[in-house]
Amino acid sequence: MHLGLSVLLKFYREHSADQALVLGTVTATEGSTYRKPGAMMLIAADGSHCGLISGGCLEADLALHAEQVFEDGQTREMNYDLSAGDELVWSLGLGCDGIIHLMLQRLEGSQGFGFLETLDQAWQQRCDGVLGLVISSSDKDFPQGTFRLDCGAGTAAGDPNLLKDVQRPSEMHDMSKRYWRENISTEGGSTRLLLLPIIPPPSLLICGAGIDAVPVARLAVEMGWYCTIVDHRSGFARADRFPSACNVCLMQPAELAGNLDLDHIDAVVMMSHNLAHDRQYLSQVVRAGISYVGLLGPRARRDRLLDEIDSDTLSVHVHGPAGLDIGAEMPESIALAIISEIHASLNRRHGGELTPAGT
Repeated sequence: MHLGLSVLLKFYREHSADQALVLGTVTATEGSTYRKPGAMMLIAADGSHCGLISGGCLEADLALHAEQVFEDGQTREMNYDLSAGDELVWSLGLGCDGIIHLMLQRLEGSQGFGFLETLDQAWQQRCDGVLGLVISSSDKDFPQGTFRLDCGAGTAAGDPNLLKDVQRPSEMHDMSKRYWRENISTEGGSTRLLLLPIIPPPSLLICGAGIDAVPVARLAVEMGWYCTIVDHRSGFARADRFPSACNVCLMQPAELAGNLDLDHIDAVVMMSHNLAHDRQYLSQVVRAGISYVGLLGPRARRDRLLDEIDSDTLSVHVHGPAGLDIGAEMPESIALAIISEIHASLNRRHGGELTPAGT
């Protein structure tokens, strides 16, 4: 989710007829930087590019350096020292504090644009996986830029020997695990890998398609999430009321588990404004192992519903009222509060202030 792969893959599809693309990857950072290792951008031969590796400060400069990579095909390292205080860095208008190490590599269209073609397939199938990139090497058989993408179920690309000795985290779907590095010994020397968990966008289920559900869906789609909306009222469960990327379903609350695969839902928000309907929704989703369950209304309403569905044996925490405490009242601000809490919860954060008063 944090890598912004949905946007990169959209750019890749738009340029699938190109001869080559250049991939820029942040391999390491020091100090304070806008993006962390694993951040990527794609650059086309015409100079157009997509993806952020900084706050928009370095992308144009990297596109210029990419011209050399397009010409000779050689992988290059780029280092930006932005710790220049108040002075401008290289006339780029930067005054940030930190150092960014990047790798630029050419991806050939005739070879599936490196791992992009396979990644796109895995993305459509919503498969988790691991991407390994060689960021430095003394082994000529594993030069810098060598990769291996392994998403299981026969969805893989790159050198099959690259990840065979890599120890993977026990919980691959931990969204707080942004990246890790490993040094591996090979027959011809040693290789340093940057390893990135590949995690498809979260899937959000909204139960209830009233007026206040529309901005929640809109923000979810803007975040690149999958979004499904269900409602039993034909006047509300209409695709034309929601962003085109949403899946809008007309069904009775009791039919939810029978019509949707809840195992592939990461977060659900119940906003039907009807106690009986929310009870039916809640009784089905709390037993499905969904990471985030949110409910509109006061805490007393949540507790009443949990009592009515015999929640003593349930391990899931129901967020009710759903959302962070930001003073939300209108549908748009309530949607912001809910989406923010879901984002924080899936990333195992608390959603507090980054700079509390007095610090």
